[in-house]
Amino acid sequence: MPGNRERRAAKQRRRDAKRGHVPGDRSADRPTDPGLPPESLQAVLRSTAADLAAGDDGALTELRHVLVEHLARRRDRVLAACDVVTAEVSPGVATAGLGAALAAGETVSSWAEREGVRTEEAAVATVRLLASSINA
Repeated sequence: MPGNRERRAAKQRRRDAKRGHVPGDRSADRPTDPGLPPESLQAVLRSTAADLAAGDDGALTELRHVLVEHLARRRDRVLAACDVVTAEVSPGVATAGLGAALAAGETVSSWAEREGVRTEEAAVATVRLLASSINA
C-alpha cells in the first residue's frame, strides 16, 4: 500500500505529464546558449579598443581570457560582433591585413574565412583596428 509521499509523487507526475513535462528533462532549466549576448560582446570589443588606445597593453590579454572562458566554439557570434563594430569605423588606407580587407569592402567574417584566421586573432585584429581609429 503506497504512503502519502508516493501518492503525492504519482499525482505530481500525472500533472507534469498533462503539462508536457518529461521526467528527468532539465533542459528547460538551463539557458540554451550561455555565452555573452551580442551587445555585451560588442561592448567588450569597444572597451578593449579604448583601453588599448589609451596605452593599456594588458587589455588584449584580458580580451583573450574573455574569449577563452566565455566564447569557446562560438566563432560565428564573435565574428558577427566584429563585423558590427568595424562597420562603424573607416579603415582608412591600409595596405595589409584586416584594414585592407575592410577598405576593399569585405567584413571581418569574410576576411577571417578567406585567410583562415582563428577567432581570437580576428577579435584581436578588430580591437587593434578600432584602437588605431581612436588614436587617429
